[in-house]
Amino acid sequence: MLIHVDVFVKSMDEMLEFYSGKMGMKVVDDATISGDMVRFVSHNKYDTYRLVLLQISKTGAMLELIQFIGEEKNNVNLPLSSVTISLLVLSLEEKMKQLKEKGVMPISDIYHINMPKKGASDIVFYRDTENNMIELIQMDY
Repeated sequence: MLIHVDVFVKSMDEMLEFYSGKMGMKVVDDATISGDMVRFVSHNKYDTYRLVLLQISKTGAMLELIQFIGEEKNNVNLPLSSVTISLLVLSLEEKMKQLKEKGVMPISDIYHINMPKKGASDIVFYRDTENNMIELIQMDY
């Protein structure tokens, strides 16, 4: 079972506005973490980071946003993420309408796929403010 996806961010405020304000995710936890784990993750460039956990539903996997804190923060070169965050929605049409009203436009057409065991799904792609791919999926039950 997937519990969360880590996304290293340059601007926590912009990403929270996008995921919470526009995508409708709820903040589950928000903490400042310091110590050996942060030094390991940052290749000894940072001692501290802010970690915010977001969740779309109480039983779903979480999105973990991480922003390094300290002098080096502005100099860090985070690569464009190759992460795709997939979110299950009840109504693709309704979610797309909500996002459009908030100025968020899809970067793809709506794709219809059929899986042998899982059945049919409609999928559309977006990008967040730091260029991570977001896949919205409506499964036909």
